Amino acid sequence: MQTDDVLNWVCQYCGEENDIWVDLTVKGDQDFIEDCEVCCRPNRILIKHNKEDEEYVFVESRITDE
Repeated sequence: MQTDDVLNWVCQYCGEENDIWVDLTVKGDQDFIEDCEVCCRPNRILIKHNKEDEEYVFVESRITDE
């Protein structure tokens, strides 16, 4: 059984592409803060869970309220 997966996201501050590990044991949408690997600024990451095919899809990254 696979317990994690990798999705790509783009930092809203510097525009660099990042990878994020998605915990597949969490059934449902995921919403969390992740620091950019390049500029270290926090981005809010939104991931949707498609219950029909059990896939997780990156929705967007947002600038966090600092």
